[in-house]
Order: sequence, then C-alpha cells, then structure tokens
Amino acid sequence: MVNIMTNRERFFALVRGKQSQVLSWLMAFFNEHVAGELLGADNVPADVIPTPDWNFGASDRADWDAKVRYARTTGNCAAGVGWGTCIAFGHGGPGEFRDRLIERGPQHRVSIYETGVKKEVRRDPHFYQHFDYPVRSRADWDRLTLPDPHDPARYRGIAEEAACYRAHDLIVYANLNGFFSGIHYFLYPYDELLADLILDPGFVQAMLDRLGAWNLRAAENLLRCGVDVLTFCDDLGSGRSLLMRPALYRRFFLPWHSQLADLCHRYGALLHMHSHGNINLILPDLAAAGIDLLNPNDPDEGMELPALKSAFGDRITFVGGLHKKFFTWDFAEQERFIRRLVADAGGGLILMDAGGVPEGFPKAQFDRLMALFAEIKG
Repeated sequence: MVNIMTNRERFFALVRGKQSQVLSWLMAFFNEHVAGELLGADNVPADVIPTPDWNFGASDRADWDAKVRYARTTGNCAAGVGWGTCIAFGHGGPGEFRDRLIERGPQHRVSIYETGVKKEVRRDPHFYQHFDYPVRSRADWDRLTLPDPHDPARYRGIAEEAACYRAHDLIVYANLNGFFSGIHYFLYPYDELLADLILDPGFVQAMLDRLGAWNLRAAENLLRCGVDVLTFCDDLGSGRSLLMRPALYRRFFLPWHSQLADLCHRYGALLHMHSHGNINLILPDLAAAGIDLLNPNDPDEGMELPALKSAFGDRITFVGGLHKKFFTWDFAEQERFIRRLVADAGGGLILMDAGGVPEGFPKAQFDRLMALFAEIKG
C-alpha cells in the first residue's frame, strides 16, 4: 500500500531530516497588484494592505478562506495568522508592529506604524522607504512607549485562525519583529544604527533590550495560540559579506536569536529566519542558536544551498536557493536551474525565491513555474 503523507507530515519529516522531500514557499510578491494579476484577485486576502483604522488580531473570516486559496494557488506549504500576513514573508500580524493608512494615491500609499515611523510604498516601479523615525536621540528613546505585547486585542481570534489552517493541512506561521531589522524598520535609522554598533554600543543595547523583551513576550503569546512556526527577518549581510563583524553579531543579536529559538522549542514550535546576504561566517552561530529554517540562501550572494545543506543540513533546513535574477530569466533557464538545484541538494529543501515576484512578470510563465514546482514536489 502506498503511504500518502499529508502536507503537514511532509513538512515535519523534511525538517526532522527523515525524508528527502521538496516543498515550496513563495517569499513574496512585490505588491498586491502583482499577486492579483498572477493568482486572481479572489485568491489574495483583502487585508494585505493597511486600512485607515488600526487592525489587530485575526484576519476577517472571509480572508481565512482567501489565505487557504492563496496557499493552494502558490503551492505554499504554510499560511500566516493575523492581519496583513500573506504576500511578504516575515511581515504582518500581531507579532510585528502594526500600521494604518494615512495617505493613498493611484501609484503610492503612506502608512504610520504603532511606533510612529512612516512607510511609503510606490508601484510601477516598485519602491519603498521608511521615514520620520521616532528615535533620533537617547532622549527620544527614553520618551518612546512601545505598545503592550500582552494586550489581548492583539491576539483576538488568532488561535481560531490557526486551527482553520491546520484543518486545511497547512503549516501555521506567525511573523515577529526582527531584532536588528526591528530597530531600523520601526525605531531608528538604518545608517545610524550600523554606525552606533561601534560609536554608541550602549545606546544600541538599550534599544535592543527593550525591543527584544517585547519580541519575546509577543512570541510567547503567539505560541500559546498554537502556531507551528515563528518567522522573522534580520537581514545581516550584503552581497559580499556580513554587514558587521561576527563579534558584533555575537555580542548584540545572537543572544536574542538563541532565546527566541529556545522559546519556540519549549512550545514544540520551529523558528524560521530570513537573512539576505553572504552570512556564511555566522552559520555555525545560527546552527548553535537553534535556528530551524533559514532563507533565502541566494547563490548570487555566495550562499550555495547544496554546500550549505552538506555542512549544516543536520541542524538547519535550508529554504530558497534561487538566484536573485531568477525572474529575469526565460522559463527554460529557470527550469534548468531548479532541476539542477534539487538534484545537487539531494532533496530535503524548501524552494523559495530570493526577493519576490516582480511587477510585469508574465502570467503564462508564472503558471508554468507553479506547474514545475508541483511536478518536482510530487
């Protein structure tokens, strides 16, 4: 008798190293318009863009069905809980600071987050930026109040939403602020943060201590709701190297990554980290910290997934492996690349793009890619 494993069984068998499965998980679409054009508007949840009101807790129930359809249409093995999750890995939901819409035009929108920072998103061409940061000095930081991570309204309905996706045989994930990115997205400018790792490390530590504590409290509330995986983004590399010396990573961020992994494991959950860039120098640290899954492992940035799997595959499940220029190639080149990647890795990976499906990508080619993914997964 043929034993047909469910999606959830295949995922957990892959992560535990007991099966050479291949699964897929699209990282992102550049925006909701691209997702709608390629998937059909009915397959994209309405809550992927901010509204003028603050929205917390579970997505509207109509969007639960849309998220299931989104996962089916993209071939994703997982679905995310909470408002705003879906088309961008690691973003949206109660574990990340929320935003509301304050300005909208035909080609752009501006939203403001709970911390006070603003974000502008433009389309055609795709562009975004954070601006008007709430913290520019220690005095600003001392005055800033973060939202309550224990507010029941943040998590209202999340357990029920998680149960819905489990019933549809999907892995349930929740997003969380990063620790490095959580500062430069929502609190303090990116360039100043990098400089202050050297120039004012005490200030960086003060911000990180408060943000890190917030993240762990939010994480535990989400884990109590029954999610299978926590996801977070901490882009730590450039195309050539780390953004900071390994010693700085180990001093400031590794302790928090370790604490978050330990917390997930106490609840029987997994931790899925996103970091662009060449981060080879800290892979032993990530493995020791307990990171369970890591994406996107872009070969253009020196992250060769088959080699990484050979070296660390007994501790980390590698997700991704696609080249950052993948969506500029024709289908024949894409197919050759994917088949070679899977063969070289020997299975046991989750396919993921390196940065999102861009504007203008042909629907016919997207459909062929989805069919190819389905064939390879079996």
